[in-house]
Amino acid sequence: MANNNLKFVLGVVVGAAIGAASAYFSDRNKRERFMDDMSGAADKLKDSVVEGYYEAKDRYMKYRDRLTKDTANIVSDIEDELCEDTND
Repeated sequence: MANNNLKFVLGVVVGAAIGAASAYFSDRNKRERFMDDMSGAADKLKDSVVEGYYEAKDRYMKYRDRLTKDTANIVSDIEDELCEDTND
């Protein structure tokens, strides 16, 4: 019984939301303002994603270069140690 009441209440809430949305969007100015707001939000989101991509790319390049340099130093140190061991 409680399950049927829950379904009924959910149906009433969904129906009311659809009715309110259709009434709101029937006004052309409100509909256009809503679309402009959504377009602006989408543009901001896109810009944020692009900015995040380039920031991540810059960090990757910085750490890659640092790792390459550190690896070259380690290899050089190992080669120096090996040369010293063969000269002894």
